[in-house]
Amino acid sequence: MKTKILNALEAKRGEYLSGEELAESLGVSRAAVWKAVESLRKEGHKISASTNKGYMLETVSDILTEKGISSHLKPGSHVSRVICLGEIDSTNSYAKKLALSGGIHGTLIAANHQTAGRGRRGHTFESPAGTGLYMSLILKPDADISRFQMITIADAVAVCLAVEDLYPKARGKLGIKWVNDVFMNGRKICGILTEAVTGFESGEIESVITGIGINVSTKKFSPEASGIAGTIFTEGGLAFGRDELCARVADYVMDFAEDLGSPAVIQAYRERSLLTGHDVTFMRGDERMSGHVEGIDDTGGLIVRDPSGNIEALRSGEVFMIRTEETGS
Repeated sequence: MKTKILNALEAKRGEYLSGEELAESLGVSRAAVWKAVESLRKEGHKISASTNKGYMLETVSDILTEKGISSHLKPGSHVSRVICLGEIDSTNSYAKKLALSGGIHGTLIAANHQTAGRGRRGHTFESPAGTGLYMSLILKPDADISRFQMITIADAVAVCLAVEDLYPKARGKLGIKWVNDVFMNGRKICGILTEAVTGFESGEIESVITGIGINVSTKKFSPEASGIAGTIFTEGGLAFGRDELCARVADYVMDFAEDLGSPAVIQAYRERSLLTGHDVTFMRGDERMSGHVEGIDDTGGLIVRDPSGNIEALRSGEVFMIRTEETGS
């Protein structure tokens, strides 16, 4: 009931919808509608009420709830289940445990706050309450393990497309630093961590957990992160809520997971690549190497030409752009 009412109000956000119309469309009493609206208000949704006009969902509400996320999923969404948590150590850790106990393909876990958010190579992803979107998806893709890097590629594209859909002012300002960081206006706003889950008995990969952390309106970062971290909304109000962004990103990821080799996804990634055309340094074993980035290959590898003219495609590792003043970034 609450989800249906929230969907109806969302469809006419900023406009009043009469209680009588809601009751008739749902086949319930006006008292039941009032009770459901009051429950939604207690959850944090900003709903105005007028005796002569009905109910209105006010401009952007930044609350994150299962009902809010579900209300924004597209019809026929491949997201099979939504779990929204107030606080958790890590949505990826939660998702991995759930996958091992039977969690199904398309399960979405979102959290308002992570106490131990994780990034690649043991890095920490700062996850303050109420200002970021921290989400993970359980995937069971029908693809060879060698193509799992494509999930991270797809995630980065999904974040860019979702933000651009909901906030047109971001178009042309988003870029992807291979392989898993999304930048906006030169600052990192998103990190991605994709992990495999191996069955205890089979020893084979049974699921893939892909986690996405986005700074939506975060203003304060630790001294370690402040040099590079940024946020989508630096000032003023929000153009969209975290529940809507969560649903939009999840829908894109799930659609892309149906065809990990999609040329359209790789092309969208290439168009937003921040490293293409630049000189970089990277590690090959224990040796620091340098080269020039020629582009992204069809499986998401970073094509690098070394000073001798040799070309290779990097499949993993940290890559740093060499600035003209010869400082890493």
